[in-house]
Amino acid sequence: MKTLGQVAEFLSGGTPRKGVSVYWGGDIPWYSASNMTRRFLKDDEPKITSAGLEAGSRLAPPGATLILVRGSGLFNHIPICFADAPVAFNQDVKAICPREGTDPLFLHFWIESLRPILKESIGVTGIGAGKFDLSFLQGLPFPDLPIERQEAIGKLAASFDRKIELNRRMNATLETMARAIFRDWFVDFGPTRAKMEGRAPYLAPDLWPLFPDRLDDEGKPEGWEMSEIGKEATAVGGSTPSTKEPAYWGGNINWATPKDLSSLKAPVLLETSRTITEAGLEKISSGLLPEGTVLLSSRAPIGYVAIAAVPVAVNQGFIALKCEGRLSKEFVWQWLHAFMDEIKGNANGSTFQEISKKNFRPLPVVVPSEPARSAFDAIVSPMLERIIANERESRTLAQTRDLLLPRLMSGELRVAEAEKIVEEAL
Repeated sequence: MKTLGQVAEFLSGGTPRKGVSVYWGGDIPWYSASNMTRRFLKDDEPKITSAGLEAGSRLAPPGATLILVRGSGLFNHIPICFADAPVAFNQDVKAICPREGTDPLFLHFWIESLRPILKESIGVTGIGAGKFDLSFLQGLPFPDLPIERQEAIGKLAASFDRKIELNRRMNATLETMARAIFRDWFVDFGPTRAKMEGRAPYLAPDLWPLFPDRLDDEGKPEGWEMSEIGKEATAVGGSTPSTKEPAYWGGNINWATPKDLSSLKAPVLLETSRTITEAGLEKISSGLLPEGTVLLSSRAPIGYVAIAAVPVAVNQGFIALKCEGRLSKEFVWQWLHAFMDEIKGNANGSTFQEISKKNFRPLPVVVPSEPARSAFDAIVSPMLERIIANERESRTLAQTRDLLLPRLMSGELRVAEAEKIVEEAL
């Protein structure tokens, strides 16, 4: 065994002065705890200029592993990222740059495999933040493996996360497209306004006739109906079974809290951090909500939105919307995003803001004609299905990676054997 200090160089970063405008807004991505949220780093905001780099930061070369070494967030999560391009970084981050004879990707995933050791070794600064000392990091073990084997393991390990990242980007694009269509059709009433102004059709010939030629006196497309969201979807809440009763907990029923939504990479809920039993479910009046229920966190904070891709029970921090009437889950999902300001505007509370079901249900919603709703669903439903499929695949990839990586690193499993396991899993 070698040490990380023997196989890699450690670089320290810095922060250009925030008040100097010529240091910021350039083309060099600059990373800190706030934007080290993905495995592979390349081109995120904020960015600094060459002057900012010279005045206060440091450039990590492609192939460097960035790790957060100081901050209160370390107690919850240790960001470990890989530089796909030259990136700058702040003083709370170390860049670990492989020396000759060390494969960059293998080094990165080896450090990733040391998370259990890292979690148990977080120190504390004088102000109570977490920290890793440089000497501790440099003394961490590193296996003495031939470079060819390092390269093979690194390439295989990276393939999992690059596919997961591709799925993430695809889902973000699909969600953006769904949001844009909803806003144009059902918030801005773009097709109707275009007709009123005599502009050329910009939708497909089969879609354009679905939109009225003018707005009525209420400002909505003529013939479309004004209703209340509580009349178009069944809004229910949840509760928490007594935590003092073990018989209620640890079953096979998903039980969600707003925290489950806060960590989602895509707007679909596939599992929850805690589960309940049938006895626990009996203590929740809303019962087991069906797949397709739209979840809105109604307090602490208001505004997380996801569609349940599995049956789920919820706690008291939700308004759960069962879409059993005219408005589909796809429509309600996007309506919540489009009118979030209005939802939050009807919240109240002294300790923390909360939107009650009583205040939520009367919120106005424009119900388009059935053909227009059906056309929207026909376009957006496959997008949502693709998002769910991508998330399921990413979960399988992550689970397979976490199963194989330790065995690859230890030599228990060869790359060829791991590749066969991956083929069978997917």
